[in-house]
Amino acid sequence: MMRRRQGIGLAAVVSLSLSVVACQEGGRSDAVGLARANPEAPVVSIYDPANRCLNIVQNDQALVTTPAGDGYLLSDVGDASGFYFKPSRLGAYLLLSAYEREAGMAGSKSLLGVSDPAGEFLDATGNFVGEVGILLSAVGDIADLVLDPVAPLGQAIRNVGDNVGLIGDRIGDVTVRPTLTLVDEASDLSVWRLLPAAGGGFQLINDVTGQYLAVVEGRLGLTAPARAGESSVWQLLPAEGCAEYPEVDLNLRLVDERGPALFMKDVPLFSRSDLASAIDDDDVYGYIDAHSHVTAYEFIGGRVNYGDPFHKFGVDHALDNCAVHHGPQGLTGIIESFTTQGLPVGVHDTQGWPSFGYWPTHNSLQHHQSYYRWIERAYYGGLRILVNHYTGNEILCQLNPQKENDCDFEANWRLQRQRLFEMQDYIDAQNGGPDQGWFRIVDNPAHAREVIAQGKLAVIQGIEISKLFNCGEFLGQSECTREQITERLEAAYDLGVRHIFPVHKFDNALGGVVPDEAFGIGTVLYAGNLAETGHLLEFEACPENFQSDSANDPDAANPLGILDQLLFQLEYVDGQLQRSPLALPPLLPASENGLCNIRGLSPLGDHLITELMRRGMIIEVDHSSRKAIDRMLEIAEANGYPGLTSSHDWLYSEELLDRVVANDGIISRFASAREGWVDKLNKVGDRPASLRIGELASTGMASDVNGIASLPGNSNTDAQGLLYPFLSVDGRVEFDAQVTGDRRFDLHDGNGVAHYGLYPDQIADMARFTEKRSPEEVRQALRRLFSSAETYLRNWEAAERWRQAARN
Repeated sequence: MMRRRQGIGLAAVVSLSLSVVACQEGGRSDAVGLARANPEAPVVSIYDPANRCLNIVQNDQALVTTPAGDGYLLSDVGDASGFYFKPSRLGAYLLLSAYEREAGMAGSKSLLGVSDPAGEFLDATGNFVGEVGILLSAVGDIADLVLDPVAPLGQAIRNVGDNVGLIGDRIGDVTVRPTLTLVDEASDLSVWRLLPAAGGGFQLINDVTGQYLAVVEGRLGLTAPARAGESSVWQLLPAEGCAEYPEVDLNLRLVDERGPALFMKDVPLFSRSDLASAIDDDDVYGYIDAHSHVTAYEFIGGRVNYGDPFHKFGVDHALDNCAVHHGPQGLTGIIESFTTQGLPVGVHDTQGWPSFGYWPTHNSLQHHQSYYRWIERAYYGGLRILVNHYTGNEILCQLNPQKENDCDFEANWRLQRQRLFEMQDYIDAQNGGPDQGWFRIVDNPAHAREVIAQGKLAVIQGIEISKLFNCGEFLGQSECTREQITERLEAAYDLGVRHIFPVHKFDNALGGVVPDEAFGIGTVLYAGNLAETGHLLEFEACPENFQSDSANDPDAANPLGILDQLLFQLEYVDGQLQRSPLALPPLLPASENGLCNIRGLSPLGDHLITELMRRGMIIEVDHSSRKAIDRMLEIAEANGYPGLTSSHDWLYSEELLDRVVANDGIISRFASAREGWVDKLNKVGDRPASLRIGELASTGMASDVNGIASLPGNSNTDAQGLLYPFLSVDGRVEFDAQVTGDRRFDLHDGNGVAHYGLYPDQIADMARFTEKRSPEEVRQALRRLFSSAETYLRNWEAAERWRQAARN
């Protein structure tokens, strides 16, 4: 399709969105919330109840909470209790009633549920750990199973001698008597599936027992599927006055009924600049986060990062208390203590929701920072593309004493992928049904453009792992073959993966790694490389200019003598000590241009790069040694392949960055603060970038969220209390300070970008409070950032065209 140019006229005026607006009077009835449907709309599908207040009615009777607040009964429709339908997944709900629980009572909710009769069917987190159907087999006539927990079950009573799931206890001496009851915390026994009934209405089925909510002879209770009939059909009618299920607020409202801008032509920052004549109607407005780890809560064996991006029982389970992973007072959170406090052992307040006394903070690296509502808030601030890298480390996983997941990354990345798709489904459930959510996983640029044009976030899958496809090496011997690389790559491609890191953290059979210079993690990786490969990192002095003809000779022996290599090893260790809290003086003179890994790309690495190009995939050059990157670029340049990226400032070479963008590749930079971020974004304008929008070269953003990497610290506390409210860059969304539970997150409270939802705040801070750069420099930096989604899509499209041409 021809891309039509639009002439809008020129102006040097930037949108008012770059300024703080005055507080507006009135309530927040126009705030963006969870419910997308009209609250008065009839319920016609199993997805319509999502986040709505409804009465549960049968004929002239309705479900109500008992006066004592310990169960449910039937009463006149006029007395109906409102139930808030909180989706736990597509078509399944937690039903919260408005009964006020007394102070000091256990639990905090009033949910329609089924009792745990034997006290053994749920684990500590509310998950059912028995055998599905075990309770159903013990249930007889509805008349025998009512609110009275001691009602006779007749012939249905039996002793259950089955082994119960993970608990492993025998309950053969326990009589199973499941009853309909009010429960005070969410669990699998309080999840209800909806089933459309013939002739209208719905049936409510307990997710674990398979029993139907029903009325027989005026009595309310549960019945088996074989007995379910008209007595189990309910109408769901709009109601008012429900207590809402706990959830994170976006703390924003639309000031433009069109919603967030999707195209550059609609944003004054672009349409009123010299760039206007170069903008096409379908040029995407917004930025890319090219490097994130939303699913990292399952990496390194699990139970390292605490917290989930979503949870079937809600935010108070997703972000509850990290003591389950980090121990009392956080004493077993070793990585957290080491990276945040600089100590191998430390303590911290473990409570999350609702107080969040300690976490999240910008450098709290073992606590999840990308809850789905925080990501949604970032979307309203301009995020349009999110690349999620499945990541992990086999050595660290093996050392993790409390792991619960497989350390084999071929298994673990598939688990992380499963979680990402479950997250998409969960967000769909909150927004009214399949494909209705704002979070959409895509595997080609055309689909990404379609999703973005629908007002949704395009999410792309990638892999960043130290031993890609289990292709490690030990003492120089490869642990994989060319055929295995091709087979495993094809499997990943078929599952939608589009970004690949050939090398990460350790040397592998594909190539060498770039040495990590940071104290602490660098030291750990130095030792880890020895454990993984059987040899230390081997160094040479980096040359001033890196020439491709000297970059790769994978079969060559170490050209340095043993003494020379020993001196380089001592230089590296000396550098680590100088960066330690001891701050020791240098013992050895440092190499003029630093230390480089002697290993480049191996023949197996050459094969991988060729196979990635054949599939039009994005090749991630970060973390690879300079020799390896040079070879990747050499192969790409020789073939005219554009699909290379440096996604998160882990390349350490301005020369190589220049070559990436000169070859139509793209780069993204870690977000920082004020003039530091302005300078990072604008630096791309000095590079020989050929992939431009008019004369504008773009730079994406990298968060590395949940990847054991700090978010921006933003130590500027001078603006505390001055930023809010602020307008988004497109001028269409007004943001207040974000509140999660009882905690208010002010960007300038000393915690910086404590979670993902504060990136809009960080952008507004840069736009408003950068005083050491000119207003035009700030505007240009914003243009470079907010055109990065479009630039990325053009790069991906070019890679796809190359793939098609290569096939032909």
